[in-house]
Parts: sequence; structure tokens; C-alpha cells
Amino acid sequence: MKLFYGAGKNHPITVCTDVRDHLPDHRKYHYRDGRSIAEAAKCWCAANGFLPSSIAEAVGSDQLEAAHFEYPTRVWGGGFSMTDIMAFIPNAVVAVEAKVDEPFDELVSNWIFKEEQNNSDSPPHRTAVIQRYASALRLESVQLLNIRYQLLQRTLAVAITAKEQSLSKAWMIVQSFSPTITQSKSTNRDDFDRFVELVGAAPTIENVQVRLAWASDLLS
Repeated sequence: MKLFYGAGKNHPITVCTDVRDHLPDHRKYHYRDGRSIAEAAKCWCAANGFLPSSIAEAVGSDQLEAAHFEYPTRVWGGGFSMTDIMAFIPNAVVAVEAKVDEPFDELVSNWIFKEEQNNSDSPPHRTAVIQRYASALRLESVQLLNIRYQLLQRTLAVAITAKEQSLSKAWMIVQSFSPTITQSKSTNRDDFDRFVELVGAAPTIENVQVRLAWASDLLS
């Protein structure tokens, strides 16, 4: 058994709908054909204990030790990053963010102020988090305002995971599902390309170099 739900191995995934069954009740409706959770579950289960071919192409091997859906990582600021799939391969870890047409959440400029009405302390706290990202990436904070926060957070999450597990390599890969072999240019791809252009194809964060990649798959 190589697929699991959550950080441990108490919830094995034997068929794709096991992912749906382990989701909290208020999120089960997200598991639908044509949506990223379901498409990722079907793709990874169909790989039969190996990495899906698109992910294997990005990392240069199809070997898989274990992959965890909805993998939690405590990140800067005190919250948790819930990575769609955290895959452990020999001497490396791969964070996979699955997308069909769902966006990468908020722009940093919006994320900073998102909870302001509920908590006046939130904007300065979140501003400090972004300043920490900027310092780590050797950028000015203002350069991150037009970046999707989720891309920053998932990159940090896999770096922290690699560091905790004493693994030497890390990837953050967007696994994009499309109904056609030739994927049209999307807003998500624009957001990803802008992120890579700013931070580079292999930024270092938490003293871990994280390779960034885009993988394309067909909808089931």
C-alpha cells in the first residue's frame, strides 16, 4: 500500500473514492468528476504504485515510496498548508497541487487583508509573513503582491517537509488536468509562469532548493 489520506498511514487509499470518504463532511461535495480532487485521486490510483507518468517525467523517475492526499504542514504564520498530494520518492519529496480550472486562491495583495474585518491584527501579522517570504527569496515584499499566495505556501510546505525528513531534493509540481491533449493557455498557467519568472525555476527556501514544474494530464 502506497497511497494514504493525511500525514500518517492509518487511512490507506485502495480505490479513488476512498479519498472522498476520508474528506470532512463539509468538503465531500468537492469530490466530483471533472474537479481536481477526484481527477488527482483517479490518476494516482491508476498509476498502480508508481508516480503518474507526467509527474515521473518532471522528476526523472517513476519510483514511489508513499503518497499522502491532503497532507498538512505547519507553515510560517502558524497555519497549515494542506497539500493536495505529498509524495515521497527515494531521497526526495514532491508536493503536488492538482488543478482543473480552480484558481490558486488569493493574490498576496488580497490575502493580507482577507481577514481584516474579523481580526484587526491579521493584516500586520500576514504582512510580516510575506516579508519573511521576501527575505528568504531575496526579493522585496512588493514584488510578491501580484503572486498567488498558494504557490508560495506550497513551495514552503515541501521545503519544510524535506528538511524535517532529511531529504536532499524537493519539487513543487502543479498537476493540471484538461479535456484535451493540447492545453490552452490558462489563468493558472499565467500565474505559475509569473511565479517562476520572479523566484526562478529552483528557489531556495528553508535551506532547501525546490524545483518548480508544471505537469499536464487529461481529464479521466
